[in-house]
Parts: sequence; C-alpha cells; structure tokens
Amino acid sequence: MRKIFATLFIAIFMFFGNLNIVFGDSFKSKRAEAFKDYNNGDVKLAFKKLEALVKKGDSEAAREIGILLIRGKSGRDIDKAFDWFEVSAKMCNSLALKFLKSQYLKRGGLYFKPTKIEYIKSKCEDYKNKDTKIAEKPKKKKKTTKEKYSNNKNINYQNNNFFINKDVKHSWKKIIPTETNLKHFGSGSGFAISSDGYFLTNDHVVKNCIGIYVYYNKMLGIARLVVTNKKMDSAILKVNAITPYYLDFDNRPHKVGEDLYAAGYPVTTDLIFKKAARNMTLSKGILANTQKINSNLILISVPIASGNSGGPVLGKYGLIRGQITAGIDVEKLIKKRAGKFADDILQTNVNMNLMISSIELKNWINNTNIIYKKNGKRFKKLDSDEIGEIATHSVAAIECYN
Repeated sequence: MRKIFATLFIAIFMFFGNLNIVFGDSFKSKRAEAFKDYNNGDVKLAFKKLEALVKKGDSEAAREIGILLIRGKSGRDIDKAFDWFEVSAKMCNSLALKFLKSQYLKRGGLYFKPTKIEYIKSKCEDYKNKDTKIAEKPKKKKKTTKEKYSNNKNINYQNNNFFINKDVKHSWKKIIPTETNLKHFGSGSGFAISSDGYFLTNDHVVKNCIGIYVYYNKMLGIARLVVTNKKMDSAILKVNAITPYYLDFDNRPHKVGEDLYAAGYPVTTDLIFKKAARNMTLSKGILANTQKINSNLILISVPIASGNSGGPVLGKYGLIRGQITAGIDVEKLIKKRAGKFADDILQTNVNMNLMISSIELKNWINNTNIIYKKNGKRFKKLDSDEIGEIATHSVAAIECYN
C-alpha cells in the first residue's frame, strides 16, 4: 500500500513539482549545483548543500529535498519527505502547502491530518512576521525587574513581576480589528497557553463567529480559530502576537475538596460597569466529585456566570485544573425530579457547575500536533490574591462578531 502511495506522490510531483522548473530567485544557481551533485551520484553532498540553503531561508530547497526523498536515488523515505514539505510550507512555499493540503485533507488517506494544515498556516504567518515571534531571542542586555516577563515559570507569577514591554504592545497593535460592519454576537472567556499567541476557549463561545476578538492585558487583537473539539467543548485560537503570560497544566489526579478558582469575563459585569466583557472576575470553590461525566467533565462548587465559559479553573499552585464549560441549574433539576415537593427541598442555595478535566484537556491539546504542553511545575501554594494576579494577566475576554 505504501509503495502504491509513493508512486502516486511521484506522479503528483511530475505535475507541479518537477525539478526542472526555473525559479527566479537568488538561490537558483546554488540549487542547480546541488542537483548536479545529486545526478552525479553524490547524494549526501547534494542534501548537505540544499539543507544549507534552507537555513538561509530558501523554502524551495526544502520542498525539493522532499521531492528527492520521494524519488529515492538512495532509497525512498516518505515520512522524512513529508517533514521537509512541512518545513517548506511553514516558510510559506505555496507549492509545498498545496501538496500537503491534498494529502492531509484526503479522508481515508495514509496521511490524513486535517488539523496540521491550520498549524502549518500559523507557522507561515509567524514566518512572515518574524518580529512578533517570541522564539527569536532579543539581544542580551541588563534587565530591570519590570522588564522580566514570564517564560513558562510560575515563580515569575509568584514574584508578581508583571510587565508588558513595548515589543509585546507593538505585536498587538499590528492585529487590532479593523472591521466596522460586524455586529457583536456574543462573548466568553479564554486563556493563553503559550508565549506565541495560542489561546484556549469553549467551542460554543466561538461557534458561528465570523470575527473573533481577544482582549488580553488591556490589548485587543484579531484571532483565528485553529481547531475545535465539539465533544469536549473546547477550541484553540491563535493570535499573531506575543503572549508573555500564560498558564500551564497540573495533571495530578483530582481530589475531592481541593480548592479551585474560576476566572473569566462574565456578562453580568456589563450591568455594573457598562462595558462589554472587559472586567475579569475570580470566584472560589472546591472540587465536588471526582467522578467524570461524559468521560471528561467534573462537578465543581465554584460560582460562575454567563460569559465565564471557556475560562480556566486554577488550583492552589496557579496551574490549570480544568476549563469552565457549563453551569447546572440545580433548582430546576430538583423541581423536575422532586415534583410537588420541590419547594420543601429548596431551602438553601446550591451552586454546582461543570469543568473540563485538565488531564483530558491537556491530552487533547497534545494530540492535535498544534502545540505541545508539558506539566507545569508546582512551587509554593498561593493565596487567593496571588491566583487573581496570575489570572488577570493570562485570562482573556473572547468576543464573537457576526
């Protein structure tokens, strides 16, 4: 089956990936030298020269390494060929992206990976906007306490060294929404999970949205939907900007009675502050039961309101223990079950809601191949105000426009 598929690849590339195509770029002559070595049997030298060109920014060299690996003068390596096509596509090579789309979106194919396409597109955007990539380290200079911002270490949160520098602000200014004809459709919450613009929210928060806006650390920018999981009611968003403050996962087994903090932007604050979903709130409760509902939901006694959907549920170490997804109308549920005796039963207020398990959530994120999340490190236990400070800088309001 694999040999048949490899033959198909060769036919495809004879159509739009032939090595004899002339490309008018500065790397053309260097590639020609590599092809000459390849045709003369010096395969290792040819690959070495092409890889050197890739490092210098030649996306076409990366694509043609993939083609050579499929042609297999020294043996075919289809999987490795795909790796090089991805390198090329991430550098915005349109032919490489076109080919990957034809294979990754082909249902039933050996390489059916639909979520990978959006990931590759996002990497292309990052490549085109290199100045917004956190991965590119700035020149070393002496930093003041304020200039240090989080790089995946909760200890920074605990020291309260929160500061948005000019590079971060500049990256968000470049993605300010410009649409004027869209109408506000709804809002929810989300939270950053990486330093390079990935956010998590609920699927139902961004469902049917034409425009998705993210309000993060008092900065507003456009986001795009990368992938969703309707069963889990979770979705990954991407903004092409720097997100220095983000959350990591605590994947210890959940325990009944552990303290939990739900953070988000409830719409109820609109009535008080008269400002659409721009005021974060924090509420405290406990884990009510460890038994999972529908394989990934856990019962919590943490107050939430409409608009909190998609926000994080944090534990005492400032790490993610879950994601808010839905509330339970306990009074309505009891009345339905108890019938005419319901009024006698409802003597006190009961607040029960649901969160998506952090364990299931992290596993899904890593399985998407879009971003990989390691378990966060647990340092000292934090007070409520410290949890609130972490949430203030890592949680975002998600606004849906249509």
